[in-house]
Amino acid sequence: GATNAVTALTDAYMDSVPLVCISGQVPTHLIGTDAFQECDTTGITRPCTKHNWLVKDINKLSSIMHKAFQVATSGRPGPVLIDIPKDIQFKKGKYIKPKLVKNNKNNKVDINLNKQDNNIDIAIDLLKKSSKPIFYTGGGVINSGPKASEALREFVKLTGFPITSTLQGLGAYPGDDNQFLGMLGMHGTYEANNAMHDCDLLINIGARFDDRITGKIDEFSPNSKKVHIDIDPSSINKIIKVDLAIVGDVTDVIKLTTKTLKKKNLNLEKSNKQKISK
Repeated sequence: GATNAVTALTDAYMDSVPLVCISGQVPTHLIGTDAFQECDTTGITRPCTKHNWLVKDINKLSSIMHKAFQVATSGRPGPVLIDIPKDIQFKKGKYIKPKLVKNNKNNKVDINLNKQDNNIDIAIDLLKKSSKPIFYTGGGVINSGPKASEALREFVKLTGFPITSTLQGLGAYPGDDNQFLGMLGMHGTYEANNAMHDCDLLINIGARFDDRITGKIDEFSPNSKKVHIDIDPSSINKIIKVDLAIVGDVTDVIKLTTKTLKKKNLNLEKSNKQKISK
């Protein structure tokens, strides 16, 4: 059963889906003896989970369970696994309420965006100078919650730039809007892929440059400056090298960027329409 769960865990890991998997293990004293139905579940699932635990102390079970749900839902969501030996399952212990680091109401990781004000100013400067920009949005917008979609719609309208989306990001922006080019990638629209290839500024919001999107890396959007907004620092420059990275929850980053645009009284939508008409 545990080995069959690897496929689901890997899928959840790739698609940033929060998942808590609880598996059974042979008794503690038999671990490492090749006992009946034994397998190194934590070792097997380490590459496809955010974290996993082998519980050897019944008094630590409650804190591990709480921690598992926190890890699965915070930051970039994903799967975790708790492996519980048979003897631990039959034991009785004290329920100990753990002292966990408090996240905000949406279980987001709090990142100090004030330190990235300069990066946002640089991003706005790139927006001003671009003539063929495009927004490339992904599942990170969905994971960030309804407020992210609201902020994205306001931001896109304010700029007047076209927008496309990965499969995991569909629904974050209205599909019937004139600025929406459709889904991107191997199974996406001709317009979206052409716009991505020919753009001079690519703004990645909550996507991971998956190979279904990029195709040949050396031929992907070859003439564009690239900005990557993501809550997961490990996703930055992992596949595609970017010119500017902003690490944070996309809701907070988009709202702060929109606020800065309004503060500077920049009408990108008007200037973008003028560029298009020329």
